[in-house]
Amino acid sequence: MSISPSHPKGPELLPLSQRSEELAYRLRQQEALAGFALFALQATELDLLLQEACRVSANGLGSELSKVLEYRPEDDKFLLRAGVGWRPGLVGHALVGSDIASAAGYAFRTGEAVISSHLGAAAAEGEDRFRASQIMVEHGVRRAINVPIRGREWSYGVLEVDSPQENKFTQADITFLGGVANILGVAMERIRMERAVQESEEGFRTLANSIPQLAWMADPSGAVYWYNDRWFEYTGSTLDEMRGWGWRAVHHPDHVEGVVERIRHAFETGENWEDTFPLRGRDGEYRWFLSRALPVRDADGRILRWFGTGTDVTRQREAEERSQLMTQEVSHRVKNSLALVASLLGLQSRSTASAEARQALEDAYARVQTIAQIHDRLWRQYDAESVDLCGFLNDLCRKLQETAVEHRLEFHGHPVMISIDRAISLGLLLNEIVTNAFKYAYPEGGGGPVQVRLSAKGGQLRLKVTDLGVGLPADFDLSKNRRSLGSRLIVNTARQLQAQVEAGPNTPSGARFTVTMPIQPA
Repeated sequence: MSISPSHPKGPELLPLSQRSEELAYRLRQQEALAGFALFALQATELDLLLQEACRVSANGLGSELSKVLEYRPEDDKFLLRAGVGWRPGLVGHALVGSDIASAAGYAFRTGEAVISSHLGAAAAEGEDRFRASQIMVEHGVRRAINVPIRGREWSYGVLEVDSPQENKFTQADITFLGGVANILGVAMERIRMERAVQESEEGFRTLANSIPQLAWMADPSGAVYWYNDRWFEYTGSTLDEMRGWGWRAVHHPDHVEGVVERIRHAFETGENWEDTFPLRGRDGEYRWFLSRALPVRDADGRILRWFGTGTDVTRQREAEERSQLMTQEVSHRVKNSLALVASLLGLQSRSTASAEARQALEDAYARVQTIAQIHDRLWRQYDAESVDLCGFLNDLCRKLQETAVEHRLEFHGHPVMISIDRAISLGLLLNEIVTNAFKYAYPEGGGGPVQVRLSAKGGQLRLKVTDLGVGLPADFDLSKNRRSLGSRLIVNTARQLQAQVEAGPNTPSGARFTVTMPIQPA
């Protein structure tokens, strides 16, 4: 490849008139390059950008012909994508070879600019490195200059200027045309990226419009710029009314400040957001919506936009409220019934003459009271399926302490969730063990300490009850102590829980009961 100067002598050796002419020519190229850069910065249509690049290139090099050749990998050829000076029907349709034997193919595959001179001339003076395409022959092209069009990670094709004149292109001409091609490549990459973002946005909007929830999108700062059709159908609002932070107008005045505070925190930290609040519909009525939003990020983790949805949960909330009311009513009646049973047992114990019968009735009274306390504790919580066992047993121990002020009952534990049914059974089991400690650990009166510890590890619960009293009899065997109702209750309850209960001496004195059971039943 050779690059020939426009004159046999260097520009500095030319006569003054020719040097002035050369300078003016290069200044016109620089002005054309600056003008094209401004056009490319604002261009949004690829076809217009390519056509303008051809026009600027031809004018800048004083030629009648120029073209953009787009490489088509499926054909391994160039498509004459844009151009000036070519006969009708060629631009957008003509295909030419892209192999390295052509100047355009060489420039595309090597990334180097190429000057070709004396194309179509006699063999003695003609261009012997590259062949001329049939299109160039038809238009009498005698010289050409090709520069590659590239982006950061892709190659588009070639920008080419052709001329039927015998003059030669120079290194300065390559610099000019290379500048046009570089600006073109950057602008094409920008248009590609903007188009990809636009297509992604349009796809996002189409998807968001197809879902039954209210949906919206906000910029990285949290200003909403788009809502789906469901939003406008429900609220009866317009985009101009809702744009930015206008959505606050359809929020309930009792909730809007809290919603703004929580969602603003999410926008500032980039955290996912979830909240439930009432929104006013076009009919003026408020309905409850579960709303969520998450940030959409680019490959570098920067937030591009926020996408949020709102799901109408009014019926669910109403159903939950009705269920709670029914639960409260049923629980109130059960509590009253248990209280009546306890009162009858208490009355009967006071009227019986038999000490043994009185003790049995008092034990039954205590157990009914325990069941009533457990029931009262559980129905108050929202989740009807599981309970924090630590808090539940701590409340139970506090109630038991109130019935035996001469003792000091301490509870220690860590939070662990367990089903309601298992919590109730374990509560009854703990009640029996603690009540027995109150009765038998300190027979001389005055009371003493009783400790309850709850721990969980590896899917297993461990409940340990210890005292510092007189300890268990030497021949004590919980499984064989069938005469005691309490012992039978402990054994049977443990069997229901798939639990093991071990009884033994405590250190330095007293008794120790350890209950081990799986958190989830087998």
